[in-house]
Amino acid sequence: MTLPATEPLVSDPFYPQLKQHLIEATGLAYYADKSEDLARRVRRRLSSLGLRDCASYMNVLRDSLRGPAEWDALIAEITICETHMFRHAEQFDALRDLVLPDLIARNGSRRRLRIWSAGCATGAETYSMAILLKRELAHLVPGWDVTILGTDINRQCLAQAREGRFDEWTFRATPQELKRDCFLKEGNSWKISPEYKEGVSFQYHNLVEHSFPSLVNNLSAFDLIACRNVMIYFGPELMQKMIGQFHDCLVPDGWLLVGPAEPNMTYFTSFRTVNAPGVTLYQKGGQEAAKEVPFVYRDIPSLLPPPVTMQRAASESAQPSLAEVRQQADRGEWEKSARSCERLLKKDNLNPAVHFYHGLILEQMNRPAEAERSLRRAIYLDRQFIMAHYHLGLFLQDRGDPRRAVRSFENVLELLDRQGGAGTITGGDGITAAELKQSARLHVEALRERG
Repeated sequence: MTLPATEPLVSDPFYPQLKQHLIEATGLAYYADKSEDLARRVRRRLSSLGLRDCASYMNVLRDSLRGPAEWDALIAEITICETHMFRHAEQFDALRDLVLPDLIARNGSRRRLRIWSAGCATGAETYSMAILLKRELAHLVPGWDVTILGTDINRQCLAQAREGRFDEWTFRATPQELKRDCFLKEGNSWKISPEYKEGVSFQYHNLVEHSFPSLVNNLSAFDLIACRNVMIYFGPELMQKMIGQFHDCLVPDGWLLVGPAEPNMTYFTSFRTVNAPGVTLYQKGGQEAAKEVPFVYRDIPSLLPPPVTMQRAASESAQPSLAEVRQQADRGEWEKSARSCERLLKKDNLNPAVHFYHGLILEQMNRPAEAERSLRRAIYLDRQFIMAHYHLGLFLQDRGDPRRAVRSFENVLELLDRQGGAGTITGGDGITAAELKQSARLHVEALRERG
């Protein structure tokens, strides 16, 4: 019997260091006991660059000019983007029959729905949700503001997701009628119909290195989060930490959907477990649960005000801080966080950071004219406020103003080039200058392609 040849890169003295860095930066503990598999994937990148050892490759990754692009190429090599439309049909049945009707009933007064597809790969899950809502539940959400955000660490997958183009294999669990109705045949591939791209967006996000919840990165106050077949590649400590972060990103009574192989009851104790046919779902507790009010007392009227009444009044009268504004916004308390901003601005109307957060909050409240004024005010007060320029670009892009959006993103690129920094961006919740530069460039390219 002939044994397979050992991957030579494993014996490289710097390979353990490179492997540890990759696992820590991506959370992919899946490779902890798969050194040869990882080494083969890394070696393909070395070969493409004409390098022979890990030390040389690590120097490339550390290089401020070559590193970011090579890191993206390496991530594309080591991440697993296997997915297909309507994967795990039982979960989509549960979304259609239980989760989405529950959320629609709860959100009837504000007519708004926010969904996050975390680890979206090429976007099959994200578009499957859009199709489900627009084909089968459209009669329940007429005129609603429905947004579905897909995020991933693999920029190549995100580029395909934004284009919405898929091969035949992606439809192996999709009825032919649905494929014909929702996609356009173009050569050997199928492209999502424009109507199902409305309200759908994609952005780069590293679940391990980038903070969330995050108002700045639009990662807060979701009604539904789907993170399916992603955490199975992570270690137990990271998985538990991440589930806690997802909990914080959900509004009260929001839902979390994970892959069939991921449920571990010890990790989901902060959620209510809901069983549907063939599916285990998790729901965040409501307002009462968040305040730890025992269920038995909820419907019993009190003859006296609760002891916390005076504390709450004192809290309302106290001057809020920017940190409190962020916490309120991350919980989806938009009215409360907007009032906090207004109180801060009464005291200091020349603070660009307050105007910036106020603009982001007003946008979430669907007050676009006021949101744009606040973002522009932040830039007027601080011309070097990179994140304000970037979010103004996103705002204008979403509002169908490509010319001015391009100008805002170009301002971001100009400021980044002028500063020449390689670290994290102030007010960017962990995003680096290289990451922001790449995102701004992608937005400019996409907007110019549309004409």
